[in-house]
Amino acid sequence: MNLFYAILAIISKIFNALIRYATSLSAQLRIDRAARSTTLDRSPPSPAPPVLVNLQNSNMIDSLMSPRLGNRRFGAAASRCAPAAAELTSTEVWLPRPSLVNHNPAHSNSLPRLDKHRVHERSESSNGRKKSEVKPPRQMTDQERKRQYRIALNFFNKKPERGVQLLTAWGFVKNSPDSLASLLFGRRGLSKSMIGEYIGTLHSPYHSLVLKYFTALIDIRGLEVDVALRKAMQFFILPKEAEKIDRIIQAFALHYSKSNPKRTSHYRGGWDTIHLLSFAIIMLNTDLHSPNVKQRMTQADFVKNLRGQDKISGEKNGEDIDRKTLEGIYDRIKKDELKAGDDHVAQVQRVDRAIVGKDKPRLTETPRRLVCYCRLQQVSDPTKRQSSSARERDVFLFNDMIVVAKGVRRGSTSMAGCTYTLKQWTLLLGAHVTEFQRGQYEFGLTITCPNKDKIHFNARNFEDRCHFVADVTESIREATEMEQVRLEMEMEQHTTTTIRPDNQRDSGLPDMDESMKLSNGSNSSAGSSNSSTNGVNNSSFRRLSFNSLDSGVVEEHLDAC
Repeated sequence: MNLFYAILAIISKIFNALIRYATSLSAQLRIDRAARSTTLDRSPPSPAPPVLVNLQNSNMIDSLMSPRLGNRRFGAAASRCAPAAAELTSTEVWLPRPSLVNHNPAHSNSLPRLDKHRVHERSESSNGRKKSEVKPPRQMTDQERKRQYRIALNFFNKKPERGVQLLTAWGFVKNSPDSLASLLFGRRGLSKSMIGEYIGTLHSPYHSLVLKYFTALIDIRGLEVDVALRKAMQFFILPKEAEKIDRIIQAFALHYSKSNPKRTSHYRGGWDTIHLLSFAIIMLNTDLHSPNVKQRMTQADFVKNLRGQDKISGEKNGEDIDRKTLEGIYDRIKKDELKAGDDHVAQVQRVDRAIVGKDKPRLTETPRRLVCYCRLQQVSDPTKRQSSSARERDVFLFNDMIVVAKGVRRGSTSMAGCTYTLKQWTLLLGAHVTEFQRGQYEFGLTITCPNKDKIHFNARNFEDRCHFVADVTESIREATEMEQVRLEMEMEQHTTTTIRPDNQRDSGLPDMDESMKLSNGSNSSAGSSNSSTNGVNNSSFRRLSFNSLDSGVVEEHLDAC
């Protein structure tokens, strides 16, 4: 019994000692905490859990952050270590704040909300040193500037509004209707059909001013109405929509009445009668020359349709337009159809009609233009010899495509009298060109298609190879940069349409829109290729590319066949 009470007394002493130790430890902690509170304004935030710290230090957070917040930089290194106050300064950046409910970010389907913390960077001296090391942006070369101009024209020929946006943003034209009208009127490389679509845009004061300045640049003084209309249509192609046609014809009538006041005074209705007569001339031209019209309009019908149409606005019954004037208009239109002026699209159409073959691509596209046309010897295998007269090919290089064909002579020395059999073609986006010299192929070159197929050629001399390789390389660069600009514009448009207000809660996940499909397109297509032996080409090489700020539209007749 005494032993039991002795053990109980020992246990009681030990328990009392533990209580006294815990009490002293708690008091010491309170003293230390009070001491720290006197030296610091506030306590630092508690560190994030190790799992969250590891997540911040990895690239995973960049992949999970939404694009709106992912562009902001994180000061992970500064948050991991205590910086020295003597050499560091503070700035505000965005840091993720750990969740108060669950410290494991894997248990949540979104990132925690963001909070502002003070982190530190390098001192001003180091910042000044870094700024001095930053090089100014490189100036564009003349060749790059020309390429940029051609890319803007390509966009205009596909979507005029987007092309005008690039031309203005890149400084090729001022943001004013008169400057844009001058560019549309005098520059090569612009599709005349797209010019007509742009100046005929409805319900836009800006486009109306462009149309006004554009028509004012056409000199039609001292001309009959149909002759003046024929000259005006050399600069554009009328759109298909009737309202746009009427808008353009109205602007033409106003310009004609100002340019020819004496001729306009012969009509009681003034410019209104000129407007009606011009529209009637357009309808007459379609009726007389359209292959879809079976029964043609006669001269008597044309005069009869315009009977009593010379009237002042508001009148019901007007006077007849001079009969001799109408008969002269009819005879001139019947003899010579009203046609738009030639442009790069018309040139590509002629090439398209001359080439025949299975699986031929559609060549006639408004952004596509012919860069050069030449004759080369196609080499089936550079390691093998072949006849010097075999596999002579006509090569058509466009700004986004290369077409290899075999010419069939039809007793003519011009391209118009030739027919070409398609042998091979490929897109230039994703392609590249190299030179080689082996055996009898002293001036060889290889075009590697996007699908890794290779097309081998041998030029007649060193100069011909240099010119052709330079044209192909420049066309590849143009196609590549145009695709990059297209993707950037698509992404910018998508970003502006899907941006959210700042006060909207961010889930931390990237914005996804499956409705936006960026068209990568097929990088290449190759037609059937007959593998026969080739020889050195003795035909002449024709240079047709123009290295200027214009698009390089060929204005010469192709006479190599």
